[in-house]
Order: sequence, then C-alpha cells, then structure tokens
Amino acid sequence: GKKILADAPPPIPSSTALYEFPTVWDYQGYVGNWFVSILLGFLVIYLFTSEVSNRTMRQNIITGLTRKEYFISKLAGVVVLSLYATIIYYISCLILGLIHTDVYDVELIFDNNFAGIRFFIMSIGYLSFALLIANTVRKGILSILIYISYMMAIEVILRLIILFKLQTRFANFAPMNAIEDLMPLPFLRIPAMFTIKEFDFNFLLTYVESFIAALIYLTLFIWGSWSMFKKKDL
Repeated sequence: GKKILADAPPPIPSSTALYEFPTVWDYQGYVGNWFVSILLGFLVIYLFTSEVSNRTMRQNIITGLTRKEYFISKLAGVVVLSLYATIIYYISCLILGLIHTDVYDVELIFDNNFAGIRFFIMSIGYLSFALLIANTVRKGILSILIYISYMMAIEVILRLIILFKLQTRFANFAPMNAIEDLMPLPFLRIPAMFTIKEFDFNFLLTYVESFIAALIYLTLFIWGSWSMFKKKDL
C-alpha cells in the first residue's frame, strides 16, 4: 500500500495516512467495513441456515430450549462476533499506528471520534441484517444472494432513484448506507470535493446521524427477526 500510494495525486491520500495516527482508525475501519459486511455476514447466514437444513434447530427446541432462548443464543452470536471484530480492529489499528507513526502521544493515538463504538455498532448492524435475511429465507445460498444483492445493487439503485427523482437527502438514510457511513471511505468526507452542490447536501451522513440511524435499523432488524422466528415453523 505504501509503494502504490507513494506518489498518488489528490484527493487520494498519501501512503502515510493509511498507517499513521490518527487517520489509521478511519482507513482500517473502512477495510473492516468490507470484511464484516461480507465475511461475517455470510458466516451468520451460514450458521443459522445450516441449523435449519440439518434440523438441529428443531432438535434443540424439542430437547428443552424455548424459541426465545434459541433466538437469544443466535443474537448473542451476533454480538460476540461483532465484539471479536471490534477487538481485532482496535488491536490492528494500535499496532499499525505505533509502528508507522514517528512521533505520537496518548491524545494523538486515541483521536478517533469514538471509532471503537462506531465499528461495534456497524458490525451489529450488518450482522443483524444478515440474521434477518437468513431467518426470512432459510436457504443458505439464496439468503447469501439476497443479502449481497441488496447491499451491492438493490439499495444502491433505490437510492439513486430517490436522489435524482426526488432530490432529497433522505436517500442517504437507507439502511445499509447509514450503517456503512459509520466507517466510510475517509476521503469522501472532504466537503469541497464530494458535496452535491446542486442538491445542497453532503455525500455522507455525519457520524451522529449515521449512529442514530444505525441504532434504529439494527433494532428493527432484531425485532423483525424475532417476530418472524416466533411465527415460522421449525
């Protein structure tokens, strides 16, 4: 990365920004954004749908677990995976920053706008959405296809329609975009270059806006999963 970006022109960041404090928190968070949404999202879907196809879900409930206890165990898995990802993110940022930053102090190291909390909420947001898709579809491959299609294509198309037809900032509050904006590509926050001037609003949500929206969405995802799980056949 350092070699590739050594002589990159603006607005592409210099190679040092990717590895030094405090910007390492932003760039490492963006990398983690992709890893969590795809790899851990697929894992959550696999863990749930495999229990459906192997009938271990039914067996667990027959042998004594209530539906509520079983669902809480799946939700706990989402929280544990999110916490695990956040710990890896935090440790990797500290290691990279300490190695590549020539002069630093405690204030510089932790100048990250509550990056750990944002990363944790982002992770739960993605994984609770994956759990909702898995609980709704209950077919492994189909669930993954729907999950990735919505994130990569369906929501993007819907946002573009809202953006250009209605010309409203509401497009930025779509579920996956709001969650993604907790850890966006950092140089997109340069207002002078990435503001849609004719619509008079920024390309990204603020951290406060994305944090509140993500909390609302992940609550809805979890509530939707539980409501559906109570009614579906085992």
